[in-house]
Amino acid sequence: MPSLTVRAMAEMLRLPAYEQVRILTEQKHPKQAPQIFRTPYYQPAITGIRAFYAEGNDLKQLNAARSKALNAAQLSRRENVLRVIDKFEKSSAAKRSLVIAKNAKYTASVDDVQLRLSPDIQALDGDKPVFIYYNCRAMGLDEEAAKSTLEIAHWVLEENGVDVKPIQIEYLDLATGTLHRVKKRRPTTVKALKANAKIISTLWPSL
Repeated sequence: MPSLTVRAMAEMLRLPAYEQVRILTEQKHPKQAPQIFRTPYYQPAITGIRAFYAEGNDLKQLNAARSKALNAAQLSRRENVLRVIDKFEKSSAAKRSLVIAKNAKYTASVDDVQLRLSPDIQALDGDKPVFIYYNCRAMGLDEEAAKSTLEIAHWVLEENGVDVKPIQIEYLDLATGTLHRVKKRRPTTVKALKANAKIISTLWPSL
């Protein structure tokens, strides 16, 4: 059964076929994908951000994450993880007060394609649940890809019976400092999602 993350699906929607094959190959064979494009590559930074919020915006948690990042064997990984932590600390997000919740994972199917939703952070902002993605890459997010990610994430949550508004799902681009949110989910995004699922089903066995 084809299985993709919400982020990967959103990225695919606006790409030509040959680029879609690249993303699908990375999703089917994740260990063969360049690490710098994979979320686990930046996990020390995400873990540090979660701990920062969990401890009441404690900067010591970010410093602890920096110390752990320095233990990485690869120089490039050390530099990239430190970059993400620095960008977060300087962003407006570091001034928010969030109550960290347990990261639940959600899945939903489009025909025989499974979509996996696993935001970087799930939390309460006041009395409202929020689901937050971070762009940890050095390159800024494509705005349309960011919007599609949020809309597809909302669709997956809706399929799981989670009652949230689209604006409660966020995508913070740490490369530019832009916080992406959408007020409404466009019907065209779900239509494109379902059409792309048929293409994925066709391509997946040959990868």
